[in-house]
Amino acid sequence: MSLQNDLKLKQLYQLLPKEVVVSATWLEEHGISRQLRYKYVKSGWLHTVGHSAYIINPECFTWQGLIVGLQEFSELPYHVGGLKALELQGFAHYLPIGDENKISLYGKKNLPAWLKNLNMDFELVLYKKPYIDTIPLKDLNSNIQGYSLKVSSPEQAIFELLFLVEKDGISFEFVSEIFEGLTTLRPNTINKLLVICTSKKVKRLFAFFMEHYNHPWSGFIDLKDIEFGIGKMQIVKSGTMNKKYLITIPKDYIDGSK
Repeated sequence: MSLQNDLKLKQLYQLLPKEVVVSATWLEEHGISRQLRYKYVKSGWLHTVGHSAYIINPECFTWQGLIVGLQEFSELPYHVGGLKALELQGFAHYLPIGDENKISLYGKKNLPAWLKNLNMDFELVLYKKPYIDTIPLKDLNSNIQGYSLKVSSPEQAIFELLFLVEKDGISFEFVSEIFEGLTTLRPNTINKLLVICTSKKVKRLFAFFMEHYNHPWSGFIDLKDIEFGIGKMQIVKSGTMNKKYLITIPKDYIDGSK
């Protein structure tokens, strides 16, 4: 290998952590041509984890390395949200079977094509709604050379999760259990979310659970100017109608046994 190519490899190793997955496009933008990629892969200095996706050490391939590659290296506007964001921050201790390996990403655009053929033992799921880009994201340690994961705050994450109630295997009762543990939410952030959120379903469910559990922060939430929409909304099939927010909920939540 020529001295120039040797320098490029050293620069790549200095720039790219061994756990991070990047695309062929990213490598080309950093001077690693198709021919060099072929040589590096053939020599074992670089490895493929799917079509047009590369990593230095495949034994270190984790979902965190993939997300860091998307957010920090490819600079793509996706964040970890919903149930996964709540889990990472200690608010989802009992996940449905399989959901511990589901990474919920939020963004406006479809995921890059090179992600479709990755060989991975986790599931990457993109949600485009609700997309909230005016509330600051949180930075969580990824355990990859000081890089952070951009994730929804607990306040935003519960709004994202409420949108999925009775969808994708997310039951009303499961979300209720999570909401019961949300004792430390920030009222200012909640008030902002209630104003900017466009989903009537999310706002009605949030208001119901907030009143149901009456956490200490609930007294600082202002609902008087919130637009909840009109008309009845079926949330739970064969559920009982909550007359205040006009949503169907399990009967146990009406008679007070829950």
